Amino acid sequence: SEKTLRNRIPELKKYGVLDNNNELNITNNKIVTSQNEVDLLAIWKLIKLQKWFITKITLFSTLLGLIYSLMATVYYESSISMYPAGILSQTNGGLGDFNGKAKSFGFGGFGSAPTYNIPDIIKSRTLKKNIILKKWKTTKFPQGENLIKFWELDQAKLFSPKKWLKRFSPKTEFAVNKEELLVYGAKQKLDQLISVKEEISGLIRISVLMQDPNLAAEITNYIAKFVKEFISFEQKQEAIRNKNFIVKQKNQAKLILEKSEEELTNFRKKHPSNLDTPELQMSRNRLESSIEENRAVYVTLRQQFEISKIEAVKENLLINILDNAEPAVLKAKPKRKVIVFLSIIIGTIIGISVIIVRYSKKTQF
Repeated sequence: SEKTLRNRIPELKKYGVLDNNNELNITNNKIVTSQNEVDLLAIWKLIKLQKWFITKITLFSTLLGLIYSLMATVYYESSISMYPAGILSQTNGGLGDFNGKAKSFGFGGFGSAPTYNIPDIIKSRTLKKNIILKKWKTTKFPQGENLIKFWELDQAKLFSPKKWLKRFSPKTEFAVNKEELLVYGAKQKLDQLISVKEEISGLIRISVLMQDPNLAAEITNYIAKFVKEFISFEQKQEAIRNKNFIVKQKNQAKLILEKSEEELTNFRKKHPSNLDTPELQMSRNRLESSIEENRAVYVTLRQQFEISKIEAVKENLLINILDNAEPAVLKAKPKRKVIVFLSIIIGTIIGISVIIVRYSKKTQF
């Protein structure tokens, strides 16, 4: 009877026969059919029925995303592009031609010129430590201060779970240097703010994110300057090492040449050419051939010694800067529109997933 049905309305809602508006629940069938297929029509009806619940979850997720985007730290990005040039892009350097000549005379001390991977230099601890400890002039610190002070890593936090957990961890035998610990923490933070991208064409793009746009530009230009100076210094040191090696080989070749000339002179004193026998003539030819070979080696080394002196003092173009870093006009992070859009999508997915799980559990009984 009608009276009985009215008394059973709460139970009918509980089992999903009626919805919250006391209307017949048209989704009262299983989402997964007996043939193990998903009933998309049932899911769509369920979404329409629970649209207000999904809307609430979506609005809540959107609100969280909006709050995060407004409270997140603002970062500005500066970038610089460069590409290798000159002997840096070659494999054998300035002494490539001489290597073949040297090997033909039995010298194996000339290897390929060292190659430098620019992304590896940028990711090095030396560069990052220099960036961290260098005093940078910013709006916050007009007189200049390092990044540890800029990021306030040396100041105690009001709530630090890591420090609280350390009280219960076993103590180590070695005392930790506080300054090195701060530098280590700053390196980890800096790793996330510096990115290097190498194109197929060889173009290398370096990007730096910082809270201050001028600081981001200064750090980016400093990285480019460090890379140029580092490679230039190493190339010059390599040229000096090659020059010293050539000097050593040249002096040794000179001694060998002088010794072979003395042997021929002594041979001529003992055996005049007008008294030569076939055996003496053969020995004389061998000594003369040895002198010619030793003289050729010495002349080659003497020529390359002059070239190595020039290589050791000249300035080579190793890095070309295509675009210098400039202070950013617009912020790079956080991207509020993207965050809010993703929050809407995530909230909608969570809402739909919740109602499907709840309905699936309900229809199992």
